[in-house]
Amino acid sequence: MVRDVKEVIGVLMRVLDGQEIGQVDVEDLGFEGEGELQAALNAAYIKLLEFVHDRNVRRNDAAADRAMRESLQICLDQIVVACDRAARAEPSC
Repeated sequence: MVRDVKEVIGVLMRVLDGQEIGQVDVEDLGFEGEGELQAALNAAYIKLLEFVHDRNVRRNDAAADRAMRESLQICLDQIVVACDRAARAEPSC
C-alpha cells in the first residue's frame, strides 16, 4: 500500500511541478486504502483523469490550467493528512 500511495503522490508532484502527464500515467496507478485515505486517493485519481482529459482546454486557458493544478494540490494535501492520521492509528502509511 505504501508504494501505491507514493506512486500517486509522485504523479501529483510531477503535475504540480508543471509537467504534463498522459492517460496511461493515471491508468497505471494502483492504490488501496481504507476510509479517509481511500477517499482521498479516489478523489485524486478522478482529478488526475480530468486533468488529462482537459489538456486542450488547459493549453488555451492559463487560468483553467492553474485552477486544475490547484485542485490537485488540494488532493495531495488531503492524501498527506489522511496518511498522517492512518500512520498515527496504525504505522503502515
